[in-house]
Amino acid sequence: MMPRSRGTDCARVTTVIVTKSLRGSGTEEDPCRTVTQYWSFDGNLLAENDPGAKEKE
Repeated sequence: MMPRSRGTDCARVTTVIVTKSLRGSGTEEDPCRTVTQYWSFDGNLLAENDPGAKEKE
């Protein structure tokens, strides 16, 4: 029998700065894509979503 997921133990809403920028040179090896970054108000990068990063791995 497969174990069932417990679900979410904790969730909260918080305020961050969200930026979107174009990245890539437009080649097949480095396509242009929109990168989303999440920043704290202190200027620390919290997370980044780069759709092209998965393709490079």
